[in-house]
Amino acid sequence: MKRLFLILALALTALTATSVSGAAGASTLHFTFKGQFAEVGFDSLDPSGCVDTFVYVEGVNGTVKETGQPTASSLAVVVIDQFDFCTSTELLFAQGEATLAAGEFQIDKMLTTATLDTTIEVFDEVSGTSFPVDISVSWTGVGATTTQKDHFQIHGPDFKVNSRFMGTFRDATASGTVSDGTTNFTPESAVFADMGSVKQGEVDIIH
Repeated sequence: MKRLFLILALALTALTATSVSGAAGASTLHFTFKGQFAEVGFDSLDPSGCVDTFVYVEGVNGTVKETGQPTASSLAVVVIDQFDFCTSTELLFAQGEATLAAGEFQIDKMLTTATLDTTIEVFDEVSGTSFPVDISVSWTGVGATTTQKDHFQIHGPDFKVNSRFMGTFRDATASGTVSDGTTNFTPESAVFADMGSVKQGEVDIIH
């Protein structure tokens, strides 16, 4: 399920800006993505045993095509969720994403290593404030790669969706820091990490 985060996020972003073509009364939306990603989840418990901190980080390099030539895109996403189970209180829920400069996220084609070094402005829904977090994470692939393919069609009275997906994935180990300059939100080892190379195409027809 975690891998769907990448695919769905990219699809939703593209569909908000996808060009529309076709005769009056019908619209055709086109979207294709090709690229690589690395993701990791960290989880830690404070000394009191009450406050759990979960951090999700993802980096993506790829190309998006709607019409014309593909457009290169590099982005990163971070989510920080801090919850006090002793008082059932959400202490922090901060998330943000950013377009990356060249070299901030690097991943090799064989999915053996990846690195992400960047700063992302996040918004905390609990306090209603924003702050920057410095991210420095590295991945190392382990084990063999696996391949997944999928093709589905959805029909409705007013729409039709045709989607194809193919991906190669590799489990990984990961380590690093996600810090606001005072607190390192990732003091423990990663609880999951993987890397992938994906291709996805979708055509939506809306009547």
